[in-house]
Amino acid sequence: MKNITIKYGVDSITKQVEEDFTFGDLQESDAFKAALGFGDNTKALVEGIEQDRGTVIPAGATVRLETAANTKA
Repeated sequence: MKNITIKYGVDSITKQVEEDFTFGDLQESDAFKAALGFGDNTKALVEGIEQDRGTVIPAGATVRLETAANTKA
């Protein structure tokens, strides 16, 4: 287990997650969505750099979630 901090807007929480927990897992987690109030269309940033959904979140990381811009196909 490892601790990570997630920020969305003015809210933040620190949670313990599994070692293989990814940015995609975070963005799809109903528990985190309910706690912080974000929707499905988000991007995850660490120190201002957007992270790939398949990347494992490092222990002790602070992840900022932001609403992603809408794109047209």
